Amino acid sequence: QPVFIDPTTDEGFKRLFGDKINLINFLNIIFRGRKTIVDLTYRDTERIGATEEIGKVIFDLVVQISTGEEIIIEMQTSNQTNLKQRMLYYASKVISDTAPKGNRKAWGYAIPEVYTIVLMDGFHMPGGDHKTYFHDTCLCNRDSGQIFYEGLGFIYLEIINFVKSEAEVEDELD
Repeated sequence: QPVFIDPTTDEGFKRLFGDKINLINFLNIIFRGRKTIVDLTYRDTERIGATEEIGKVIFDLVVQISTGEEIIIEMQTSNQTNLKQRMLYYASKVISDTAPKGNRKAWGYAIPEVYTIVLMDGFHMPGGDHKTYFHDTCLCNRDSGQIFYEGLGFIYLEIINFVKSEAEVEDELD
């Protein structure tokens, strides 16, 4: 009998994504061949704000893959106000934390690629079509659709929209 683990619970999330092999397999499926992840390092999930008023950010999970890219993985089980803006802020926080405290010219803005993966359960993507369950977003030219910058990406998995039966599952992503 297959065993199913619910990633929307704290225990399920930790069991699935706390296992390095499971996480690497999941990420390779999510990136659909654009990246091949062979190793990763779990990173500190807490980022301190520049001032006390800014406060800190606590991610569900942050990993760095062997090529230097950072990946944030968030599990959201209820509708969030400004979800897209919040995820943009989270990614921006990871990027800004890489900036050195001095000698900026030598650094040359060599920022890592940052990807945010959000598993959403129980609510729809704000502004979404309520049919698609996989949203892979990057910066692109609005008119041509040509990718402007691949290194900042947002992948949203709308679990509520995944309505396939076991017989209808077509690929690893499903």
